[in-house]
Amino acid sequence: MPKVAYFIPPESPMATISREFIPTGWDVTMMDASVATEQEQIDLISDADAMIVFGAKPKESVLRAAKNVRLYQLGSAGYDGVDMQLTGELGMPVATASGTNAEGVAEQFIALTLALYRHLTWVDVSVREGGWIPERARGMETFEILGKTVGIVGAGYIGSTVMRLLSGFNCNILYHDVLVKPELEQKYGAKPVSLDELLSESDIVTVHVPLLDSTRHFISTRELALMKESAILINTSRGPTVDQAALVEALKARKIWGAGIDVFETEPAAADNPLFALDNIVVSGHVAGPTRESFPRRAEFAFANIKRVLEGEEAINIVTAT
Repeated sequence: MPKVAYFIPPESPMATISREFIPTGWDVTMMDASVATEQEQIDLISDADAMIVFGAKPKESVLRAAKNVRLYQLGSAGYDGVDMQLTGELGMPVATASGTNAEGVAEQFIALTLALYRHLTWVDVSVREGGWIPERARGMETFEILGKTVGIVGAGYIGSTVMRLLSGFNCNILYHDVLVKPELEQKYGAKPVSLDELLSESDIVTVHVPLLDSTRHFISTRELALMKESAILINTSRGPTVDQAALVEALKARKIWGAGIDVFETEPAAADNPLFALDNIVVSGHVAGPTRESFPRRAEFAFANIKRVLEGEEAINIVTAT
């Protein structure tokens, strides 16, 4: 009987839905790593065949006790919270759930873009307070996505889903990725370009890359200066991919028109975060990925990926230290 240690708050929505996908005959124990003692976690993992982690970060001692774990399966796409050096040392394969949250994140890109272009947060406040239409939303500073040049940084699961969603907006799509992807060029007319070219030519720049050493602050003062004054930046990837201090200065100086931010350098973001004092930004609190529809996809994928490994096959979405 396969034994799986599932580090997740047992009463969370993801945990509730995950129970529907547990394979018959499997021993799956859910544990909230933020509440359970270190020893309780070690006891759970010591004879587990695999582990699933969602919204937690097991300590080094817990990972070192996972002698029989054949797969460290994440319930999310990002893996910046995993000690990849340690898992590499332990010979423990790590897999993400990349692709399972792509639709939600891509739709959040659309939502943030429209909220910014249509001044939705400001209009909402004005209408509720009896002010009706604020001056900024009377038309001359209100924009459409239709026909815009959109630069997509990172053309993986999420970036390619953004391309699909943009099909109805008749956009000119540019993309920058470590790989050239002819299938996306053929299907969506996407053009591969350098990062500098993407930044300088795009009306909308959207970031969809993992947080790695090579992507930390890879959008900073120099890169923001390349963007059009009329351009907007949307980040639904990881906060530290964009240099927040540089972004604040660019927005203050109106070097770019605006930004839509779902992720922050430090999370949860503090109430005095300087971004919140600006009038040309729309924010959300790292909510792009979790959706009611994504939870079943994540759970089904996690158990199926573990099953592959236990049956001697190679896991999907394996990641390595960079």
